[in-house]
Amino acid sequence: MRADTMAKLLNVSTPNVYKIYERESMDTELLSRICEVLDYNFFTLYAKNFRTELESDALDLCRQENVMLRSILKEKDEVYNMLLNSGKFVKKTK
Repeated sequence: MRADTMAKLLNVSTPNVYKIYERESMDTELLSRICEVLDYNFFTLYAKNFRTELESDALDLCRQENVMLRSILKEKDEVYNMLLNSGKFVKKTK
């Protein structure tokens, strides 16, 4: 996109667009406006690199729960097979 087109869409002057290009950083409001103009979410590029402590804690809890549930299923499967093999339990068939 040309700088003059970007300037019109952002409602700034063309020289200001060139200054934006030269900046090392910008505030989130400006980045948000640029995202809208270009129809691209630049925030996702940064979000992938950062995981909040809360997200990490939640992920750890999910992993722990997954391990626990797998263990419970394994135990239930062992009991089921033991009962099935003992002859005390008859598997229903249709």
